[in-house]
Amino acid sequence: MASSAVFLLLLLVPLFPVVLAISKFDCNVDLTNSTLLAQKDINSSWVSPSGDFAFGFQQAEPSNDGNMLFLLAIWFDKIPDKTIVWSANGVPTREGSKVKLTKDGGLQLFDHQGNVIWTAATNVTGSESSCAAMLDTGNFVVLNGDSNPTWESFKDPHDTILPGQILGTNQKLWSRLSETNYSDGRFQLRMQDDGNLVLYVVSVPYQVNYGAYWAAGISHANSNPQLTFDESGRYIYVKQGNRNVYNFTQKNMGSKQGFYHMARIDFDGVFRLYNHPRRTGAASDGSCSLSWSVVQHIPDDVCSVIQGNLGSGACGYNSYCSVDANGKPECFCPEGYSPMDRLDIQNGCKPNFPLPNCQEDGWEMNPELIEFKELKNTDWPLGDYDLRTGPELDKETCIQFCLDDCFCAAVVYDGNLCYKKKFPLSNGVKTKNLNRTFLMKSSAEFGMENQVQALVDWAYDCYCKRKLDELVKNDEEAISDMKRVERLVMVAIWCTQEDPSIRPSMRKITQMLEGVLEVSVPPRPSIFSAS
Repeated sequence: MASSAVFLLLLLVPLFPVVLAISKFDCNVDLTNSTLLAQKDINSSWVSPSGDFAFGFQQAEPSNDGNMLFLLAIWFDKIPDKTIVWSANGVPTREGSKVKLTKDGGLQLFDHQGNVIWTAATNVTGSESSCAAMLDTGNFVVLNGDSNPTWESFKDPHDTILPGQILGTNQKLWSRLSETNYSDGRFQLRMQDDGNLVLYVVSVPYQVNYGAYWAAGISHANSNPQLTFDESGRYIYVKQGNRNVYNFTQKNMGSKQGFYHMARIDFDGVFRLYNHPRRTGAASDGSCSLSWSVVQHIPDDVCSVIQGNLGSGACGYNSYCSVDANGKPECFCPEGYSPMDRLDIQNGCKPNFPLPNCQEDGWEMNPELIEFKELKNTDWPLGDYDLRTGPELDKETCIQFCLDDCFCAAVVYDGNLCYKKKFPLSNGVKTKNLNRTFLMKSSAEFGMENQVQALVDWAYDCYCKRKLDELVKNDEEAISDMKRVERLVMVAIWCTQEDPSIRPSMRKITQMLEGVLEVSVPPRPSIFSAS
């Protein structure tokens, strides 16, 4: 009987409403006398009483011109990687930026030139504020004179929801654009007013809805549907009124005492539940690792479920997607293609040969130089524009079907049918079907110029994003002297300028390589193909 009673109690826990906030808060930040200033190598943050969370400026990746950037954010402060759970619009700003209190009880973010670039609007009119509270829940709250909140980060979510937080009716979580870019990305988790919890693909930057790829299947909302993360960190569920109508959590999240918890829609479109040991030795697998672990995720295979008529699919255009054993999607470029951005494969791929264009400078002038790469169990569905069928159809006939058409980029052959596809290829995915895809590629002779351009693109991208280590992987000698590597890359970029008048002379090149002459910041090469 005792064990049955405990089990019943656990089932009832999610049924009780979560109290997000009490009517009064204790100020731990005096905004009239405190200013947060974005400064390099200086901790500029306000910390919660327990030290678990901090609000302030966190250093982001440098800009293309080399200036240090900062993100106004909230993060887990006691763990090594300082995981961000909220940011102000996801837009980084330069050193010298600062946060100020507004007269109506909101916050404003000013850039280094004093321009307002983000405002946290107050939800209370005519109420002045003088203090704020960074709470141990991860909620940052601005308070009025009666210690009531005028703005709080929990009601202005970005990509993450924390224990004790609610995603209200018609609110949404936005994925970030990439692993390191916190601006709005291509995926949304939306709590709809009809009671359904839905994952959507949207366009960037226009935010057009491309369609749903997962839904909880809830309907007939009675009152105020909302996604609730229980304060214990153990349950995430959809509630209508006081009734739990969908329990998302199916696996053990671990105790609040032993773990930090969060749920996030990641940049790859997967909604994941995470836990992180609070201290060494608390990992659920018995290890001493201090890192985030995925406890649960939806959908199981994001590559297969995103198959809309609009958009590129789970990965970028001209690439294909495959899910690993942990449900994480990986994006790949086919042979003969290279990434638009070698540091972010999800941006898609570009062909290393002239595109079909039905003009005299297209590949159709040299069809003998065109090769077709066979990819088994790979498809770009929903991009078909022509079909051939018949008992006489074979592989060679299907390939010729494409070669005879200056719009064709690939054909899919399954024995009786031959489908033609054109650029850009979308919704690429590894399949279990027995179809055979023949994808156009050029011979080495035809694609050499584009391959050189792709190499210049990559080197310049690595230089701008301060990721030159990507160019010298497995070269211990180069890694030990990255200053020299940077100088060599900068000189190389100067030498690849298409305009001969701005290329340095051989004498200057020698002096720059020897370190006698300082290497100035090179301009973007004119052959650079912006992604």
